[in-house]
Amino acid sequence: MKKSLIDVRSKLMQRSLVKHIENMVLSKREIKAPYIVELDPTAACDLACPGCISEDVIAEGGRFSNERLIELANEIVEAGVRRVILIGGGEPLAHPKIGQLITTLGTNNVALGITTNGTFIHRYLDEIAEYASWTRVSFDAASEETFCKLRPSKAGKSKYQTILDNMRALAKVKRGYLGFSFLIQTKADGPQVTSNVSEIFNAALLARDLGCDYFEVKPTYQWRDNVPHALMEHESDQMDLAKAEIEKVRSLASDTFSIYEAINLQASLDGVQSVQEKNYSRCPIAELRTLITPKGGYICPYWRGKSEMRIGDFNTESFDSVWRGLQRSIVMDRVNPSDHCNFHCLRHGSNQQILEMKNLLKSGQPVQIVDDYDPFI
Repeated sequence: MKKSLIDVRSKLMQRSLVKHIENMVLSKREIKAPYIVELDPTAACDLACPGCISEDVIAEGGRFSNERLIELANEIVEAGVRRVILIGGGEPLAHPKIGQLITTLGTNNVALGITTNGTFIHRYLDEIAEYASWTRVSFDAASEETFCKLRPSKAGKSKYQTILDNMRALAKVKRGYLGFSFLIQTKADGPQVTSNVSEIFNAALLARDLGCDYFEVKPTYQWRDNVPHALMEHESDQMDLAKAEIEKVRSLASDTFSIYEAINLQASLDGVQSVQEKNYSRCPIAELRTLITPKGGYICPYWRGKSEMRIGDFNTESFDSVWRGLQRSIVMDRVNPSDHCNFHCLRHGSNQQILEMKNLLKSGQPVQIVDDYDPFI
């Protein structure tokens, strides 16, 4: 592996994806299934992080029943979905049947990505090691003191060492990649939030020593001026320190340890607060991926919990009936990114790339293709 920016545009040029995009999106044939499903198995979480972006979802609660979660896994397989990302909402590994779901998907050649706080990895170590293409642990600290302030346990006991032990154990047996996620946080994120900026470099060292394959640095977001996903405004001295830390982190990149800098990270470090305007009226990436939660399906994670963007109820409806249903069609027609999505969308570059590909294909020009390297767009 090597140092890399997260490039969502080039991912769409992979050989296996170009044909999929042409068939499923650009040619406007019937869309039988999304390419990727993001799945919230549960809204439960064992941590009580100050400033949690999913605080409302967790407070509302809910999870798929044991039986329905496994049924849903089989429906996803039967529909032809290629990739599933376990996410939240809550902590995905907190669901009691998550091990069986991972096995069901993995044995049916559905590539799996897992985002987790890391506290329950030991319960499903064998399943994760065997079937996860990647596991990303949100840790955000290098010291136990800072970790406990940013990621306190609801039970009151520190989970710091448990998570480190889990990551170290997974690193020894995994087939896929293991990542350490570091979300830059300062007092700007809330009065109860402790700055972790000074620990960025030491966290990267910790990630490398644990046996992680990559270290990812990410910015935080806020609701500001009617923009629901604007970059957080941090004090300039904190961002200057973050830049210095990240510059040191870059020196750690090697063939076996990558440094990923999230989309919009540099804008956050530079204090750029511009609205991300969209010059297109339909979201093509929503034809390739969707979000499933215990409270319903939504057009994308940015609209999680918003009734006007709900495409159906996966508790009472099959995967196929929701995806091909009238409600999803209505929502797809309703969403106009130029009006509804002036926030910093991580899929904006993907949409731009798909639209460029569409124009090339319409004009009969060739689309540049690269060899497959990452199935998760």
